[in-house]
Amino acid sequence: MTLPQTIRLLYIIDFWASPGGTERHLAYLLDSLDPARFKCHVVIFNYQPNALVDKAKAAGIEVIHVPVARYYTPNAFLKAIRLFRLIRQRKIDVVQTFHYKADVYGALVARLAGVRHIVSSKRDAADYKSEFRFFMHRLVRSITGRYIAVSEVVAEVIRRKEHVPDHRISVIYNGVDLDRYTVPDAAAKAAAKVALGFSPDSYVIGMSAWFRPEKDHQLLIDAYLAISAQAPDARLAFVGGGPLLEHYKKWVTERGLDDRIKFVGPVDDVRGALRAFDVACLVPRSNEGFSNSVLEKMATGLPVIVTDVGGNKEAVVNFQNGYVIAPGARAELERHLLTLHRDPALRARLAAGSRARVESLFSLQQMIDRHESLYNALAENGSGVAA
Repeated sequence: MTLPQTIRLLYIIDFWASPGGTERHLAYLLDSLDPARFKCHVVIFNYQPNALVDKAKAAGIEVIHVPVARYYTPNAFLKAIRLFRLIRQRKIDVVQTFHYKADVYGALVARLAGVRHIVSSKRDAADYKSEFRFFMHRLVRSITGRYIAVSEVVAEVIRRKEHVPDHRISVIYNGVDLDRYTVPDAAAKAAAKVALGFSPDSYVIGMSAWFRPEKDHQLLIDAYLAISAQAPDARLAFVGGGPLLEHYKKWVTERGLDDRIKFVGPVDDVRGALRAFDVACLVPRSNEGFSNSVLEKMATGLPVIVTDVGGNKEAVVNFQNGYVIAPGARAELERHLLTLHRDPALRARLAAGSRARVESLFSLQQMIDRHESLYNALAENGSGVAA
């Protein structure tokens, strides 16, 4: 079969309201796919202005807001007609969906509009998803030809909860831009620490993650305070926004810890803060998929301590580039933080392991190549839905 000269892609996403992991992942695809081969469009159901959307529009990507709140209302029916016409007018070849509403409502409209190739992108372990939502996913399984899982853990959830056969699942890990995220030299690291308000020779423990309950920022704060007497030069830095940010800022201020614990807040570019870190952590209790944040920390040349949630243990290998601990394991977290504080040579070895592992397995180019290969394979397949 002769492949079409250009494959017309439509990405449908529930919300693009903040530069989170899924939003940045989509931005990487839009920015990096071969423009001579792929023509990209984006439909957003719940849109709020942000830098990633602005960048996509500036690059000539069509980004369309089709406001859909509840997908079972008369208004949603009218918006379905609009989406149907949009898909037909642009002669879309492949639709890829992100989030629940896109997976169900968006996929159904796309199929009715004649799209043969529908791909569902699964990016977390769905720990908070209701049984009703899994039921709805199973209902649209027959029209969803392929599933992209961001980790093996997520792939297993799709098999077990949505009853998707293995041959319709592709595991494609997130990727990080190795030219953009680089290992700082000693002078750059010292300057970054000063920029955060720390001493240039302080031992900085850092975490970049949205302030939501499942991320368990309190665990890292408690571990840090517990080791402070034995590591008086240790400092703690957090990057990210979210609903609990003000709570933690107030908590720290009330205890007089503002000089030792810093909040960078939400940023479009996390690299400046990462350069200040000596050790990076991500310690969620649940609902992780495969963290872009962990890959960015690894690419910056940092030893990483993570909890065994989602695909974290697929990125971090014990004693190779960091440590994997059980969720909530504060004593183990404290032990590793102290070990790395006392042993700069070990920190350097694990840091080198992080960079080497990213270069080998998790580069942005590898991620883009695997997506392009999948899209090309779908274009070769005339049926759209596998058995």
